[in-house]
Formats: sequence, structure tokens, C-alpha cells
Amino acid sequence: VKGIARRTADDDKLVNAARFSAQATARFFRNLQSWRLDGLDALQKTDVVINGNNDVQLALQSLNKLVDVLPRGFTLGKSGDPGEIVEQELAKAMKAVEAAAARLVALRNKPRDPFAAYEVKVHEAILDAAAAVTSAVAELVRAATAAQNDIVQAGRGASSRTAFYKKNNRWTEGLISAAKAVAAATNTLIETADGVLSGRNSPEQLIVASNDVAASTAQLVAASRVRAVGGIASRTQEGLETASKAVGAACRALVRQVQALLRPSAEDAVDYSKLGAHEFKVREMEQQVEILQLENALSAARSRLGEMRKISYQEE
Repeated sequence: VKGIARRTADDDKLVNAARFSAQATARFFRNLQSWRLDGLDALQKTDVVINGNNDVQLALQSLNKLVDVLPRGFTLGKSGDPGEIVEQELAKAMKAVEAAAARLVALRNKPRDPFAAYEVKVHEAILDAAAAVTSAVAELVRAATAAQNDIVQAGRGASSRTAFYKKNNRWTEGLISAAKAVAAATNTLIETADGVLSGRNSPEQLIVASNDVAASTAQLVAASRVRAVGGIASRTQEGLETASKAVGAACRALVRQVQALLRPSAEDAVDYSKLGAHEFKVREMEQQVEILQLENALSAARSRLGEMRKISYQEE
């Protein structure tokens, strides 16, 4: 929708039609859930299916009418050359990574409590792991830029770079989106690391941020892989794949450092064999209650995340 909307001046109308279609489809599938159909007879169930399908078809027909009147070919409105936009976004991603690395240096130089030796050691370990991630991401962006240039050079033939990007507009949009995702994820990672060190964020948030970096880099590799061909392009693509693996390894190392913080200390361990029968039973019930509460909280959190992702998808 983002890419197509750029071809029309009335992009709100197109986006709203796409959102309405997505909502109609989501509503259709929700109404088909077994628990919603319980208690209905066969004829009523059939009506639910027919009416829901009809709503989806009408929404898609309205969207199709708007798309059919759009001019053919790839345009980016007033933004200019699509090739320049790709290069700009990759350059922005590199600047974001460089800014993240500079911020890590600043965090490392922050004054620490000389008496909190363990805390200083933990902070250094997290900063080292985060620095390894940003370094690996920087290599990945450089490799992605090289792969993208070689793919265009190998695939455009006698045509211009601009013509190649326009012809392969979906690939172009994918590269732009992926480059933006890498920049945003790297910035979030450093923001979160700073928050963990200062006590504003939890270690679990840093794990999520690290996983987001790994996911965004995988998106960038996948976007490049779509147009990778033999010869030079395959060699640069191989370099990109290697850089992606390095990012994944660095992210996993960061997660391991954070998980080490979350492990309970030996001081918190309880020797349950020394508890009396009544106290043991009380502790056992407390653990069962805690597990149930955590499972309910986890289920609710997953449900909220699912709804948020639906809204995010519909808005895109």
C-alpha cells in the first residue's frame, strides 16, 4: 500500500480503502472461529460465511477500482530518483549505526561507582556485546550497499539505474523499508542498553531490542536476495549473507550476557528438603499460583501484541 499510494495524490482514499479491506477480512476470519459458531444451526453458519465473504468481496472491489485508475509504472511522487532514495536510506542506516557506536563510547566513558565492582563488570560486558552488534551491523550495511550496487549493475544492461529501479519497484520498496528497519532497530538497541545501565529499562527489554536488530538485518538480506544473480552479484550477496550471520552471532552473544543477569543468585536458593511438610505444601501452592498468574499475564500480553500487529499491518 505504501508503494502504490505514492502514485496518487489522493493517497488517504487509497489507504482507507485498503484498511477497510483488511478489516473486513480480519472480521470475516474472526467470525469463523469455532467458539463464535457454537450454538448456531447449519443454516445460520452458512449465512455467516456467505455474508462475511460478500463483505470482503465488496471491499476488495472498491479497492480494485481505485488501483485500476492509477498510472502504470513506478513513481515516487516528488521524492525523485528511486535509485537515489535507496542509496540515501542505506546511507542513513550507516549513519544511524555510526551514531550508535559513538553513543556506546560515551556510555563507556560515563563515571562509575568505584566500589560497585560487580556492577561495573556487568556494564562493561553489556557495552562490549552491544558494540559487537553495532560493528557487525555496520559491516552488514556496507555489504548490502555493495550487493545492491552490483545487482543493479549486473541487471540493468543498457538501461539506466533509474529505469532498473522503476522496473523492479517491489524490490526497490523492499530495500528502502529494510534499510529503515535496520536504522530504527539499531537506534532502539542503544537506547535500550542505555536504559538498562541507568535502571530505566529491564534486561528483558534489551533482549527484545537485540532480537529486533537480528530480524531487521534478516529483512535486509532477504530484500537483496530477491534480485541476487550469478557472477559478481552472487559474490557480494555471499558477503552480505556472511555479514548477516555475524550480526546474528553478535545478537545472540548480547542476549547471553543479559540472560546471565537474570539468573537467580546462589544466595536466593532455598533448600526445600529442609522445609517442614506444612511449609513445603504452602511453598508448592504459592509456586502453582505464581505460574498460573504468569501464564495468564503471558496469554494477555500475546493477545495484545497480536492486536497491535494487526493494526500495524493495516496501517502499512
